[in-house]
Amino acid sequence: MCAYASPSDVGSLTRNLLGSASEYDTTTCPTLAQVNAWLSSGCALIDASLKAKGYGAIPTSSEAYDFAREVNALYASWLAERSRTGARVADNERTRADMLKRDFNDGLTMLLAMDFSYLGITPTVKSYAGGIDRSDKTTVELDTDRVQPRFSRGQFRDPEGPDAAATSAS
Repeated sequence: MCAYASPSDVGSLTRNLLGSASEYDTTTCPTLAQVNAWLSSGCALIDASLKAKGYGAIPTSSEAYDFAREVNALYASWLAERSRTGARVADNERTRADMLKRDFNDGLTMLLAMDFSYLGITPTVKSYAGGIDRSDKTTVELDTDRVQPRFSRGQFRDPEGPDAAATSAS
């Protein structure tokens, strides 16, 4: 199971759902299995958002880990509260689930705004600008597993415009 937070982190945010129980288990509503599933899906959402920015999962040694744990707990708490809250009777009804959802979204936005290069989070995308000699070019061209570049020389050249190479050769 992927999770930055634990069921006890969720329990600290949703004491009202536990009743007389001290933590989530098979008899609580929601159950421990449901909370664990929500923690896992929240972690997957965080990691997918990080991956979209070109970074891997947040290691426990990173300064951002505790904040990721809080964001993960907010996600699972939102779904736990939502599982027990009745239907709305009015727009913008301020239920605990709505507040937890808003807190989760705000937390995820703040987390993704961090500069991960200083927080010990490994980039998964590496930039490549090309080789410095002909042998590098040949090596790159022979590598069939290499990701093709997004840009190439002359890609944005105006075909109707003047050709700098032709005018300088005359």
